[in-house]
Amino acid sequence: MSANEFEKNVKTAETSQASPTGGGLEGAVVTIIGVGLIGGSMALALKEKGIAKKVIGVGRNTASINKAIELGIIDEALPIEEAVKQSDFIYVSIPVDATIPVMQQVMNLITDKQIVADAGSTKFALCHALKNHPMRKQFVATHPMWGTEYSGPEAAVRGAFAGRACVICEKDKSSATAVELVENIYKAKSNSAMWAPIFMQNRENVLDVLNEHISQLRKFKASLEKENLEYLTELMENANRIKRILK
Repeated sequence: MSANEFEKNVKTAETSQASPTGGGLEGAVVTIIGVGLIGGSMALALKEKGIAKKVIGVGRNTASINKAIELGIIDEALPIEEAVKQSDFIYVSIPVDATIPVMQQVMNLITDKQIVADAGSTKFALCHALKNHPMRKQFVATHPMWGTEYSGPEAAVRGAFAGRACVICEKDKSSATAVELVENIYKAKSNSAMWAPIFMQNRENVLDVLNEHISQLRKFKASLEKENLEYLTELMENANRIKRILK
């Protein structure tokens, strides 16, 4: 993928001070499949922005689903068939090794009036599995560039996607309407005229941080190239340890 193609596929979420709309999904019934860190945070965001009038949760873990209801993340829990039937927008956020069969089930249930998006961190196998599905145009493959080491509905946070980037894959295979609606859920209005001077005025500090990130990325790259699982795990554990200290 070229730099230009990547840039076209990356959408930056707006800052928390802004007020995004659902781009036509306002007042929608939303189903979240997998009410954990990402799915739960998306549910909170959709509620707070007035996009979702009702959020239905789908999950295999009864305790987690009940916790999500208790925390106000979802309004009710239903089996997947009933949930999808009632929904305008379905958001799938489950472990990637379980995504394909669940997504195939969802796609078999929807009509051309419903939109589906996922939050999986890998896309090739999923997109390949759905490439010939008659409802493929209603699916938008997304990867929000955010996460923590925590999991479960308790890990869901408000404002999780503010200021974050989201990669949208195979946009040409999704309907223009579906892409626009999903982009508007994630989208931001980044003011370069404001931020460019801020970066310049903090040039030395920004460069220090960038150099450290580049150094760590090189270590990650080397460990992947050499298939050094032990060192890769150590790098990630160190990163998590630093994050906990900063909190």
